[in-house]
Parts: sequence; C-alpha cells; structure tokens
Amino acid sequence: MPDSRRRDGAETTDPRTTPRTVPDACPGAWRRHDAADGALARFRPVGGAVTGAELRVLADAAATGGSPLELTSRGSLQVRGLTAEGADRLAATLRALGGDGALLDAQGRDVPCSVVASPSGVLDDAARAVAGALRGRTDVPGRLLVALDDGARDVAALDGDVTVADGTLLLAGTPTDLTGDPAALALAAVEAFLEVRGSAWRVAEVGAERVAGALRACEHFGMPEHSEVLTWPEATSLDVTPRLGEIDAPTAAVLVDLADEGATLRVTPWRTVVLRDLADPDDALHRLAGLVETGPSPWSSLSACVGAPRCARSHTDVRGDLARAVAAGRAGGLLHAHWVGCARACGTPAGPVAVVEGTPGGTYRTIVRAGRVTP
Repeated sequence: MPDSRRRDGAETTDPRTTPRTVPDACPGAWRRHDAADGALARFRPVGGAVTGAELRVLADAAATGGSPLELTSRGSLQVRGLTAEGADRLAATLRALGGDGALLDAQGRDVPCSVVASPSGVLDDAARAVAGALRGRTDVPGRLLVALDDGARDVAALDGDVTVADGTLLLAGTPTDLTGDPAALALAAVEAFLEVRGSAWRVAEVGAERVAGALRACEHFGMPEHSEVLTWPEATSLDVTPRLGEIDAPTAAVLVDLADEGATLRVTPWRTVVLRDLADPDDALHRLAGLVETGPSPWSSLSACVGAPRCARSHTDVRGDLARAVAAGRAGGLLHAHWVGCARACGTPAGPVAVVEGTPGGTYRTIVRAGRVTP
C-alpha cells in the first residue's frame, strides 16, 4: 500500500491513489501567495545564478516589505510583505534587467519550476538551456524539481523529479538506464512526465517506471551522447551560510559589492550562497564576517519555516524560539533539524531530517523523517 504519510510524518491524502483536483499553488514572479504579512513572490534562479543587479533589486524590495530576502530549500529566492502594486513593480524591474539566464527574461517570463545545478558552474549552460525551454509554460507544475549534477552527487542527493547526474537520468531519485546530453535528456524527461502526469505534480505520484516508459516510447526519442568533458574551475570559491537562509540588507549590500567586483553568485538548495571567481577570498571573508556563517556553526544544520506572526497558520514564533534554543545550546547538531509552526512543515529539506513541529499549545514535538514521534 502506498505510504500516506507526509515528509513530516503527518497523514495526508496520497495523490497516487487520489487524483488532485486543483493545480499546485506554488508562487512565482507573477502569481503570489497571500500570507499574513502581505504578498509573497518567489523567483527561481537558473542553476542558482543571480546577478548583483538582481540581488540589489530583490533586497531593496524585501527591505520595503519589512523582511529579509529568503533562500528556500529548492534554491529559490522569495520576497515577503509585498503589496500587489509593489509585487508588480518588482517583477517589472527584474524584467527590465533581463539577460541570458535571468530571473525574468525580456518578455517577463519566469521559470515555472526549480532548475538547480551543482554550484561548481560546469553545468551552467545546460541549466540555461533547460530553463530557456521551460520559461512561460503553464503546463509545468511549480512543484517539479529538475537537477543537473556534475558528478559531485550534491544536487543528485535532493532526489529531484528529474535528475541528470554524469549524463545518466534519475527519476524521483531512481536511476534509469537512459543516458545522454544533460539538457536534452532532462527536457525529454520533463516532456515524458507531462504526457502521463494527469493531475499529478511530482514524478513519484505517477511512478518513475511509467515516466521512463513514456520517454522510451517517444517516436523520436534519441539522446545525443554525453561526450563533453566537464572541467572544474580553480578553487577560488567561498561558501557562506546566512542564518536560516535570511539575507538582510547589510549582507545583501556586501554580496552585491562583491558581484560588482567580478564575483559570481550562486544560491543553493542548502540555503547557502556560493561566491566564485573571487579576487581575494580572505577579503570577502573579512567583509562578510558577522553577517553570515563562514565556518562550523550550529546554524549550519538548522532551518525553519517563517512561523508566526508572518504566517497565520503557525502556532508558534518559530524563528524566535529557535534563536533562543540555539543561544541556550539546545539546538544545532549532526542531524539536520527543521523547525516549523504547524503540521504542513513548509520548507522541509530532502534527506534525513528531524522536524521540530510547533503545536497549538505552544510546545514542540520532534518528528523524524521516518515518522517516529518523540514527545
């Protein structure tokens, strides 16, 4: 029998046996989520890439809305607290920036689902090709996750709906015998999923075998061989961790300055920022000191939903409670812990995780990924 438990251990309707009756409600640049603190707009960087100009615009909009710029567990950037007019202005400003691989292209089209890539940058061109082919499409569910892995098995560990790692296709984390050019193979797999998905949002809901079968049955299926030799840039990169994935105005200002000086910025599904092509990594560390975590820290294994009062569903002040727990030495360890304010467990990352869930009484219970509950 299919498992009817959510990632956080809560019971839910299984879409493999019960068809969905509504489209997914994932926000984007033009479709926003109405939260307790205003409209929320989400932007999906192509392979994690964001320019200094884009980051400046996003950070300014976030500051106007009264919240930091947020990183998500799918490598997206989101801005909270917007008015409808402010959200429209933000999207229009990003549209004017445009450019290859931009958050919004010159036509104002964003990427309908997350397209993540290993932060080394060797698959940036492939990510841009995938995103470019999907931009503006309304038949692609926002919950779909496409991952391009350079062999480091970093984004492959996310168990995305469609993953190409070393030229081999994985569907919902299940390896297949299908190989080919990363961009072409990923796009063909997305099309195969769309052909058989019905009302499903994720590959796991229809089954990896069914999607692979649809791909093989395609009359014109035939992938170019993956013959490109991937080369990694010299190690001049820096990986920093904004606490809880929040980039406040001072942090954004330093990151924008570094980008203006030639650094390449990549946001990741681990809510980190990778800076490549730094002229002086030590100088960058000095300038970011105190703004982000740059070494071992209890915050490196912690994440959280936004909590009350910014989310009306939350039973607790999640981030405030978590900060107090860290200060008291009661949070932050080897196992990743994701703190949430209700059973929806928004933002729970992939992989082994302990979900620390707020209850209506204001207390918390810990639920491991397998569903075991510890009082």
